[in-house]
Amino acid sequence: MKILKHLFTICLTMLCLTNVAFAAGNEDIEPGLYNIKNDVYHEQEIGMSMARTYLDETMQLEVVGDGTYNYIVGFSGTEYMNNHRITVDGKSVDIETVEEGASTIKLKFTVDSLDSKIQTQIYVDAMERDVEFDIIPNFDTLELVEKYEVEEKEEEVEAVNTEDESDNTEETQEETKESKSSTPVIIAGVAAVVVIAGAVVFAKKKK
Repeated sequence: MKILKHLFTICLTMLCLTNVAFAAGNEDIEPGLYNIKNDVYHEQEIGMSMARTYLDETMQLEVVGDGTYNYIVGFSGTEYMNNHRITVDGKSVDIETVEEGASTIKLKFTVDSLDSKIQTQIYVDAMERDVEFDIIPNFDTLELVEKYEVEEKEEEVEAVNTEDESDNTEETQEETKESKSSTPVIIAGVAAVVVIAGAVVFAKKKK
């Protein structure tokens, strides 16, 4: 039984590492403006229903070339609620109102990572208190709206050096892509080997 518990622990650890590797792949999204759907979370059912009713299902993700990520999130029902606030990884962030209508509002804010936890707090007049819920981007629904052109700084260098640097850059980028894409496969392979080896040892001891 102890061996089986150890095998289960190892498999669970490997699975977590694989998920982290896939999540890190989101950071490779090319600069541009994207539409992306979201999910919501609240600990109570009525909170979930309210969040889904007043939060636009589709928001926008702006990926800037310098590693900055901006979200543009829309809310409705502003005649019943106000004082919208956003926290990222537990810290309040500055928000910019990019669009406002009679009963709608769109807010823009910045996150440091695409894996950041996003929460919003809204004051509901009828309840006379804040309602807080999570906003969860669904990266499987990512849809490009506009691609951004990244400006490259031109430097005066000799033609030979420029060609060499270009070749080295391309090779480095290819190696990096191959490394990132193979990471989950390597982890999964290691997990499989460990499980099989453990099973063999367990079978021998049982005999």
